[in-house]
Amino acid sequence: MSSKVLIVDDEKLMRISLESQLKKEGYNVKSVDNALDGLKMVKSEEYDIVVTDLRLSGMSGMDFLKEIKKHNQEIIVVIMTAYGTLESAVSAIKEGAYDYIAKPFSTDELIIKLQRALYYKNTTAEVNRLRREIQSEFEFGNIIGKSEAMKKVLETVRSVSDREATVLIRGESGTGKEKIAGAIHYHSIRRNGSFIRVSCAALNREILESELFGHEKGAFTGAVKTRRGRFELANGGSIFLDDVDDIPLDMQVKLLRVLQERTFERVGGEETLSVDVRIICATKKDLLEHVKEGYFREDLFYRLNVVPINIPPLRERKEDIPLLINYFLKKFVSQYEDALPDVSQEVMDVLLAYNWPGNVRELENVIEHSVAFSKSKGISIETLPEYLRRVDIRTDLLSMDLSNKQEINLQDALTEVEKKLIQWAHQKTNGNQVKMAEILGIPRTTLRNRLIKLQLFEKVLS
Repeated sequence: MSSKVLIVDDEKLMRISLESQLKKEGYNVKSVDNALDGLKMVKSEEYDIVVTDLRLSGMSGMDFLKEIKKHNQEIIVVIMTAYGTLESAVSAIKEGAYDYIAKPFSTDELIIKLQRALYYKNTTAEVNRLRREIQSEFEFGNIIGKSEAMKKVLETVRSVSDREATVLIRGESGTGKEKIAGAIHYHSIRRNGSFIRVSCAALNREILESELFGHEKGAFTGAVKTRRGRFELANGGSIFLDDVDDIPLDMQVKLLRVLQERTFERVGGEETLSVDVRIICATKKDLLEHVKEGYFREDLFYRLNVVPINIPPLRERKEDIPLLINYFLKKFVSQYEDALPDVSQEVMDVLLAYNWPGNVRELENVIEHSVAFSKSKGISIETLPEYLRRVDIRTDLLSMDLSNKQEINLQDALTEVEKKLIQWAHQKTNGNQVKMAEILGIPRTTLRNRLIKLQLFEKVLS
């Protein structure tokens, strides 16, 4: 579709000539001789570019520009001006005009400016689209969970997002640490700045130092030019250091300095650089244990651990699994499908029984696999990956991983098992207490007493 251009100029010959020549170049062009009519057209139709003279009767070109920008910031405005009023053209650019062109000018000169303006407009629109897409990925609504543990995580994220405090996120692989870090950044005052991500585990020591702090030309073999590091790239925004526990001890000193002084030097450099950046870190290990074992600096740990956020593994928040399944179905099911596929009760039982060592990431992969292999409307046991088809629901329902336990409180364990059984019955029966009592093999009065004792009564009813 050809680009729409509006020409506003009270010189009739100039206006008609430009309109004619731009139409020959394939532009969809209209023209008027005053700003008031031009403003009406801008408000009633969509234009890509407005080419306007500064000196107009009724409303000046400068006021016209301001009104256009009030109506739609994305409309490109090119100012036409005589040599004697170039100072006014510069002022117009400060008010939001894209460029100016001095009279007299050739049509070719104007066309070049229009081509540049359209390229800028399209590029800006694509950048904004990508920014909105990225930001939407980290919306609070995409942090899925109704469990108490996840409610606490989300509450903390909401509280600290607009602060400048350093955040340390702890959680197993696949629990969503990067999503939490992104949510913090994109809901902070730094949301329009860069969100730079670094996987400290994926890089060896030499490469990691250069990645974080940059290097000067000739600093080492292969350093053919000066390169900015991730901290410089994150200036004005946030940097997310994943697997921060993998940073070598000698480099931890540099990181500590950045946290304390916001200064550093590039590898092979002597100039001290300052940086304004918020630091968000993540670890899948117990950093305090690392400190005791001598693998992590104690002073750095306390600098990082200003706001700790602990993300529970999926096996400890299984009540969130149905919500996550629905979320991933919406993500992977074709937009042309009429409705989301049904998930059979057998599949749901398997997914609730499984222990999820890969956490949410593993569940996401399972749902994507199931959608890909689903030939009918539903997700059945046959669509699951083979290893999940072998899960024994009967044995896994109450299974516990006791390999790392040194002691266990029997009463607490029995209470937890009882809670799980009641939650299981609630899910199987959609909360019907009569049916819950039946499948648990107990009187309804006993069930109600257990619900009250375990403080589950309100949750089950909700």
